[in-house]
Amino acid sequence: MNARDLLVEVRRELEPLNSSVLNCRFIRMAERGELKVEDLRSFVENQLYIVSHDARSIALMAARATHAEESVYFADLARADLEALRALVEMAEELGASRGPVQSLKVVPHAVDYTHFLAFLAAHRNPGEQAFALIVNLPVWSAACARLLGAVRERYGLRRTRFLELFSSVPSWVEERGLQVCERYVAEHADSMRFFARLIQSYELSFWEALGGG
Repeated sequence: MNARDLLVEVRRELEPLNSSVLNCRFIRMAERGELKVEDLRSFVENQLYIVSHDARSIALMAARATHAEESVYFADLARADLEALRALVEMAEELGASRGPVQSLKVVPHAVDYTHFLAFLAAHRNPGEQAFALIVNLPVWSAACARLLGAVRERYGLRRTRFLELFSSVPSWVEERGLQVCERYVAEHADSMRFFARLIQSYELSFWEALGGG
């Protein structure tokens, strides 16, 4: 099995889980205009914690990679996260969310499980497992951000939404180059790649459920 075939298979297996993300209570409430400003602040503050740590984790993936194309791929992903972090600070300013040190953020523990799992992947797993988890996860995160973007513009009149705009689509290179990274590992690690893909999507769901109360 090659990496692309594995990706198609895993995405099919994860359709129910991914559907749960996209139909979570938080997004549905946002689209109905039922969220409070404090709910949006919670989204932003938890994302400040997550994105700042994710950028470090992905930079660690780049540093630990053993092949040049792997390092460049993860470095490009880390740069994208840093750009998103700057946009997130702008969104936090508009919402009056905390922008202080990490200990000042109102972090919801289960909302940030994702970033701790990504740190585990960065420190302990190979580039194929890391890249595969990310290319499974990012399109679903992106679709959720696109839904939330439409809601906050229409229902809440937010202006500084570049964070959600940046994540509302996934550049084609993320999957194309990610699969090239995965190809070197898929023959020996297909089972673990599938396993970690399911875990990262479970943690994605945890984020949304923790914010929306289930």
